[in-house]
Amino acid sequence: MSSLRSREEFDFLVLGGGSAGCVVASRLSEEQDCSVAMFEAGSRDRLRLTSIPSAQLFTIGKPQYDWCYKSEPDPTRHGASELWPRGRMLGGSSGINGMVFIRGCAADYDEWERLGNSGWGWDSVLPLFKRIESSDIASELRGTAGPQTITTARWRHPLSLKFIESAAAAGLPYNNDMNGISHEGMGWSQGTIKNGRRQSAFDAYIVPNLRRPNLFVRENMLVQRIVFDGRRAVGAVVSDQRGGDSWTIRARRGVIVCAGTINTPQLLMLSGVGPGEELQAVGIEVKHHSPAVGKNLMEHAGLRLQAEMDQWTLNRYVTPWWAPIQALRCLAFRSGPVSSPTAQLLGFCRSDPELENPDLEILFFAFGSRYGSKKHGTMSSIPNRNLVTMLVTLNHPASKGHVALKDADPRSPIEIHPRMLSAHEDVERLRRGLHILRRIASTPPFSDSVVELLDFPSAEASEADEEGFIRKATCPFYHPAGTSRMGADQASVVDPKLAVRGVDCLWVADASVFPKMVSGNIHATTLMIGEKAAELIRTAAV
Repeated sequence: MSSLRSREEFDFLVLGGGSAGCVVASRLSEEQDCSVAMFEAGSRDRLRLTSIPSAQLFTIGKPQYDWCYKSEPDPTRHGASELWPRGRMLGGSSGINGMVFIRGCAADYDEWERLGNSGWGWDSVLPLFKRIESSDIASELRGTAGPQTITTARWRHPLSLKFIESAAAAGLPYNNDMNGISHEGMGWSQGTIKNGRRQSAFDAYIVPNLRRPNLFVRENMLVQRIVFDGRRAVGAVVSDQRGGDSWTIRARRGVIVCAGTINTPQLLMLSGVGPGEELQAVGIEVKHHSPAVGKNLMEHAGLRLQAEMDQWTLNRYVTPWWAPIQALRCLAFRSGPVSSPTAQLLGFCRSDPELENPDLEILFFAFGSRYGSKKHGTMSSIPNRNLVTMLVTLNHPASKGHVALKDADPRSPIEIHPRMLSAHEDVERLRRGLHILRRIASTPPFSDSVVELLDFPSAEASEADEEGFIRKATCPFYHPAGTSRMGADQASVVDPKLAVRGVDCLWVADASVFPKMVSGNIHATTLMIGEKAAELIRTAAV
């Protein structure tokens, strides 16, 4: 990782070393005469704890790995305030996420294009998805030579097999490739795992290319603001997180913001691009009035329900006695219970048979954790009980939140206002999803192993009681998106080429540009956006 103080001007600055940032920096640096510097406020995980897939249980909520953001009280959920994890390391959230790789439904991207985003339809983005991956599934729809290894869950708990059978009996057929022709049904999770170890975006895209003389990677670097010369972005003011003065790094061809759904709008606003009145209220000079910056916050809201089973679950493997043994087994032999994605199964279904496409995602975890109070929003423990967890989430939530600056200090965390159940239709769809989960859990052979369904409301509960339960129990699933919305309309933050409106030589490439939420976990789509951004920026930046 080369020094930057000795060379303070580059062709491109990539601000953020998370999922999309790693892709953008890697792809742009493929041109040997193009110098690229990538800045990340976090650091590299030199202990390699995050390489153990199931170590996610011990990294989320820990400041060494996680920004540990906390949301503001949500009036749509009885004032709930909780942890919003975001990866604090090279690789960003790809270092602490659940490793699930799901590309979403083809109709999701066709809807992006219908909204005016030319070039973002399924036929256009499929080649990018294939370019990303080296998949262990042979199919004309899958990639085999990409930097990101994708493997199907290999260690399979017997209860997962029972859950698949019960889901099929309840109307969700088995799907042997959730990234295939159709993603409806229930199937084995596919994860960003290589030889039994997590492969973050940093591992996949940057580590193999660190010897490139034109690629500069700097960790522990806080980006304070983007520098403009008139309308043109010409650099960034940065400082070392470990102390010292700030200084300016110049960009000859442009600046790409890849700081993620929470930090990208924060950085834009700190730089004077955002809602004018809000910026002036905290003493920031307005470079460009862009009212949509920070708005359109979308999240896969859902329910986390658990059951106690009559046989061992993964909870038994993470006790103080078993956890070190399983970790060593994973590191030495690349196998075992802790070498798989946290979600063993995932599936998609329609809450209403009249719907054209699935509107719900269901996930199954062969373990159960207990969280601290919503007041503190932290994970508390892995109980020494045979628990499993079932999740149901909304693919396309109608509810929208926003983020807002507290002040002009780049070290101050931004305010997160989820408002996750502001649209009543989301409550209704979650209620139907609750019924689907109960039906699966009550169907043999899975039900034969259930000792007790925990958290579930009574099957005789009224609609009003179920709504009360949903508003109390609904939580985020750590897939925030949309706060720098892409669109063809002038109100959008970035245009379909990912260029920030109102200024020049400034792009955004991360999940914040989602115009509408996609089906399932968002990591694969974020990598795709990085691939697309590199193509667009190469053409535009001259």
